Amino acid sequence: MRLSGIEITKNDSSYTIQCLLDDEVLYFKTSHIFLYEEQVSLFDAFVIAVIPVMIERQEMLYVDGAVDSFLFRQLNEQILPRLSKINDLQDVLQIQSLSDVIHQFDNQNRVTGVSCGVDSMATIKNLEEKKTQLDYLAFFDAGSHGSYGTKNSSINYEFRKKNALEFAKKLSYELIEVRTNAHKFLTGRFKSAHSFLNLSCAFATQGLINHYYYASAYAIGQSTQQSGDTSNYDHIILPFLESSYFKTSSTLGEINRLERIEFISDYALVQNHLDVCTNSVRAKSIGYQNCTDCEKCMRTAISLEVLGVLKNYNGVFDLDRYHKNVDDYTSSLLLKENTMHDAELLTLLKANNRITRNHYLIALKKKLKKSLKKFLKVFRK
Repeated sequence: MRLSGIEITKNDSSYTIQCLLDDEVLYFKTSHIFLYEEQVSLFDAFVIAVIPVMIERQEMLYVDGAVDSFLFRQLNEQILPRLSKINDLQDVLQIQSLSDVIHQFDNQNRVTGVSCGVDSMATIKNLEEKKTQLDYLAFFDAGSHGSYGTKNSSINYEFRKKNALEFAKKLSYELIEVRTNAHKFLTGRFKSAHSFLNLSCAFATQGLINHYYYASAYAIGQSTQQSGDTSNYDHIILPFLESSYFKTSSTLGEINRLERIEFISDYALVQNHLDVCTNSVRAKSIGYQNCTDCEKCMRTAISLEVLGVLKNYNGVFDLDRYHKNVDDYTSSLLLKENTMHDAELLTLLKANNRITRNHYLIALKKKLKKSLKKFLKVFRK
């Protein structure tokens, strides 16, 4: 693979930075950027964005231009050897560039993302309590809102951005917005690439962001080196993602998801802006920030109910819909091999005596129905 032909253009209220990945345009559109006359345009954001593509294709990357010298070394000596091992690649992937440069800027802007999900909200509260002064909040479109170029992904993005803007405004933060088409080059699932795609958006500001706090999905003790989801190794890999002008910190390593929900549960702004939904199109149609049907909605709402604070979230969850769905979702936890977060929730429910005989009966009926359906399918053949 080859990156070439970098260009930066100013639009009415944003900047576009683009290049060619082989013969196709790869771009970032950003509301904020750091420019000065002598600056060399760096390929750093593009390089980070295509790391997941390198892994999928098992190809080296050649850059016809400049990459930050420190980042270049970190990628080739630290990050790519680790990723090659995690993904069981026969050969260690490498990056080559025409030149590498060192950029040292006077600005030291600290930034974190604001999806308004549990992890981002907990990161913001955690940084506040640690007296870490942020300079901006950021909202990225790198694939988390849906497949590239679809109508639903656009609806998701605008709906979620509106909520993030309102939240940032209440905290008196300016919001950096960055969109990219990098995820269109992937054939695999977004979760296999999300950390690098999101951080490429931070690098796309060309040095405006200098320290990015990345909201991790898991605690350090839950980290693994399993491929398929970059959340499994954020705490291991991301500290190495540095340049001469940029540092990455993976946050919340000391607490798991349930502990994060409890940590933010009494935060008034969270009660008005929490957004954990994977189906924002449906959420928008019913007039809530969260659809209160999807797994993430139900898992979060159940946790808040166990904590005794769900009633405070009646502005972002449809509580009538929740009470209609809760027994069905709870029973489903008894039937399957649960994800890490669902396993945590099931343990919490059992510890608080929230699993009843009725839940086991519902689970049994589901299991028998599934078995009968499978039997009839085989019998009809």
